[in-house]
Amino acid sequence: MVHIIICFPSSITFALLGRAATVQAVSDSYSGIHLDGRRLFMRSGQAWVKLLHTSFWEFLIVIGLLGVLFASLAIVPKILFVLGVYNTEILGFWGVLGFVGVPFCVAFAHVMVVGNLAKVISVLEGECYGLESLLKAKSLMEGRRQTALIMALFSNIGFRLVECVFEFRMRKGISLWECPLLVSMYSFLLVIDTVMNVVFYYACKF
Repeated sequence: MVHIIICFPSSITFALLGRAATVQAVSDSYSGIHLDGRRLFMRSGQAWVKLLHTSFWEFLIVIGLLGVLFASLAIVPKILFVLGVYNTEILGFWGVLGFVGVPFCVAFAHVMVVGNLAKVISVLEGECYGLESLLKAKSLMEGRRQTALIMALFSNIGFRLVECVFEFRMRKGISLWECPLLVSMYSFLLVIDTVMNVVFYYACKF
């Protein structure tokens, strides 16, 4: 909770601005447009509001999924007990959690990959942002969803590895030079992840 409170302000400001700038830069390079720092900065500022709107809708969907998960954990055991299937000794809480959790994890992963593509759409496609960009991203990646999931898997493995190294070094005593290094590694992975999503957007569109 403390981690979320500390990171939240930067995640809705600098992180989104950086993502918008990266998307614009990759798109310009992909289209053969000369990079202009001032133009890139202005366009990133304009895209920030759209990204914030899209991120808000993605957040609402995730909250909805969590609500469904908790409701299912309360309701499913009762339904199984009525049907005579539920047995505490055989199934237990962890069995029900696995039964309900697997579909939740699949749905959550799909929301994440759709959200990543929707953020790219929000930056590059004028007035398409928020819920509209999420719906467009869902339809755009039809037939390529497995590729998006694999990309997200590798990106998240990289993020978790850096986070684990950071937590490990914090417990053991981190050196002054290690903080900038780990931050740079994490930032590099964020840039690579954004670049992959922009390239994936063009692959889906054309």
